[in-house]
Amino acid sequence: MSHENNPTMLHTLEAGSDWHVLPAFLPLPGMGGLAINAFLHKGSEPVLVDTGLAALGDSFLDALEAEIDLTDLRWIWLSHTDADHIGNLSRILERAPKARVVTSFLGMGKMGLLGLDVSRVHLLEPGARLTLGDRELVPLRPPYYDAPETLGFFDTRSRTLFAADSFGALLPQPAGSVREIATSTLRDGLVAWSAIDAPWLATADRAALGRALHGLERLAPTTVLSGHLPVAEGGVEELTAMVHSAWCSGPGTGIDPQAIETVAEALGDAIGLPTQSAAASLVGSSR
Repeated sequence: MSHENNPTMLHTLEAGSDWHVLPAFLPLPGMGGLAINAFLHKGSEPVLVDTGLAALGDSFLDALEAEIDLTDLRWIWLSHTDADHIGNLSRILERAPKARVVTSFLGMGKMGLLGLDVSRVHLLEPGARLTLGDRELVPLRPPYYDAPETLGFFDTRSRTLFAADSFGALLPQPAGSVREIATSTLRDGLVAWSAIDAPWLATADRAALGRALHGLERLAPTTVLSGHLPVAEGGVEELTAMVHSAWCSGPGTGIDPQAIETVAEALGDAIGLPTQSAAASLVGSSR
């Protein structure tokens, strides 16, 4: 990777009334780049959401420790165990002796497979909430994701939604907030990244996805935090409308060359596969 394609740590930003963003930007040659965000709440029980890229370890820790004494950190909410979300987990735990890692049963299992310390895991059972003094973080499954252990949350006091990877977008350059991005650029980047990060959207139950998006609208968040999008203030409707238009209405956004039916159609005559109609007849006769 050339120097110009290295990830960059950006200046810490405020989000909503009481959250902070620790933003980074990862250039992706030929596609623009992607925000890589972690988030911090400094209340009576401080919580860090995700831990950034290992490649930015020193810069990330410098930015984090400029905001909080890590001996005061109580919680690390782990959205999922992808490398861009757990990159500095071990280093932070070494400096934050009171911190516990909040994750699901599957998240804990994957941490163990990665050789990470699970002795300080706070396991979120289904239906449980994380109480932080003056607020609760209510776990929720985002409308789409790339890892099955993914957990977002809704902050009951500030009405902040953490959507994990949902609503991530490829962008031509870093931005401080969604308001700085042209609508067409945001829409194209969101659709492009969702197709890469969650290719199963092309075959998803559109009605179920639509209900999940509507559920987010009913929550009426004032601020939306995503691991891969600048902060979105003023509601979630613009983002849910873009996802709905791309994946719930009309034909899909494109053909997936690795989809099973696409591979079967492409091989077709070359290896003597039955035609689609013949295959359907065989299935029908076997029932």
